[in-house]
Order: sequence, then structure tokens, then C-alpha cells
Amino acid sequence: MAPEAPTIPTFPALNWTYENGLYCIAEADADKLLDYGENTLLLFAHHYDQYLRQMRLILDALAKP
Repeated sequence: MAPEAPTIPTFPALNWTYENGLYCIAEADADKLLDYGENTLLLFAHHYDQYLRQMRLILDALAKP
């Protein structure tokens, strides 16, 4: 049976404000954004790499006579 592909993580909801001609986010939202970029996406990339390796093994086994 083929493994299930990992789901793409959803982008965190951020509360934006507009001050002095600039868009800003609060420190808590900045932490969410950094966690998403530094942890969540990297973990997804690892899971996706594992998924591709498993699929490659299955396809290689099916291709052998």
C-alpha cells in the first residue's frame, strides 16, 4: 500500500496593522511566522522527502521483473 502524502502546512493567521505608512505585525505574530518558516516548513520538507523515498522504493520494486 502506498504511503499517504504529507499535507502542506497552512500559513499562520497574522494580524496586520498599518502605522506610519508601514504594515506591522505584533511580536506574537512574528513568532508564529518565524516558527512557520524555521520549523513547520522544514518538518514538512523532511516528511515529504521521506514520502518520496518510500514511493521510489515502491516504484523500483514494481519495475523489477
